[in-house]
Amino acid sequence: MILDPPKPKRRVLVRVLWSLLIGAAIAVAIVVADTGRDTKADLDYVEALHDEVSAIALGAQSLRDVSRRLFSVDRVEFVTVTDGLRADIASAQARLEAGPPSNALVAVNQLYGQTLRAWSRGISAFASGVLVAADDPADEFAEDLIAESLAELRAGDELYLALLDELDAPEIPDPVAPMPDIGMTPSEGTTFNLARTYVSAARSPGNRLALIPGLGISQLVSTPSIVSGPDGQGAVPATDSMVFTAVITNSGNVASEPEMVTLTVIGGPEPVELSVELPELNAGRQTTVAFEPVAVEGGLVYEVSAALLVTNPDATLDDNERTVVFMVNEA
Repeated sequence: MILDPPKPKRRVLVRVLWSLLIGAAIAVAIVVADTGRDTKADLDYVEALHDEVSAIALGAQSLRDVSRRLFSVDRVEFVTVTDGLRADIASAQARLEAGPPSNALVAVNQLYGQTLRAWSRGISAFASGVLVAADDPADEFAEDLIAESLAELRAGDELYLALLDELDAPEIPDPVAPMPDIGMTPSEGTTFNLARTYVSAARSPGNRLALIPGLGISQLVSTPSIVSGPDGQGAVPATDSMVFTAVITNSGNVASEPEMVTLTVIGGPEPVELSVELPELNAGRQTTVAFEPVAVEGGLVYEVSAALLVTNPDATLDDNERTVVFMVNEA
């Protein structure tokens, strides 16, 4: 008797097919999960880039603003703007050191790094050139330094436009908000003409860019105190002597050198002149100088003036003297 060959069991075939299908599904799931992770990392990278360039764009606007006001801008404001902008750029550069999260962002990462380096070099050179021009009117290289800085800033602007084009590639995820426009170059024009203009503005007599103290007498007070009467005439209670104190403020951007402060008293039998040395006073600080007691007589009107005798550069001279007029009441 001839036996028929055995037929394959259906259950075995079903198990094999299910195993293959499950394996394929797992493989697809792994690929999808990896792709999802890559997409999320890429999006996080682009969003971080967006936040960084948005901060840099605000700094660029501030740089253009102070650059238009170099003839009158304060040194502290100028340095604050340029230092803040460089700090924002340095923060972005530090993040780039980790590299892009995927190959899709390699070109973006490289262009972004080149853009930041050009801007950083340009801002540093621009700040240095402006301050050198303000601090040393005889310096001949400030103009060249500013011209070089403008060339760097324009190169950075061109690289940023190339970066925006690269970010438009279909494989790059779009940020939530569009990338800002950035023009780091303060103004249009040829680099050397602009550099000459900026040097001239930095050396304007009215600006406060140069390192210079700004001494001034903010108050002249006395003991006993002077009280204003109904007619506006100052008066002090009956006394035979008074002590005067001058309040000195340095509103400049650098410490002052020692200077002399004088006190002139007119109204008694003979004019009185006193002097005291004002020591070095740091920028933004205030101090007092007291003079020796002055003899006064009741019933007389006195005019007392305190004056700063500055022998070094001073930002303003119209606040270097203060005068008070008063009567000493009779006993």
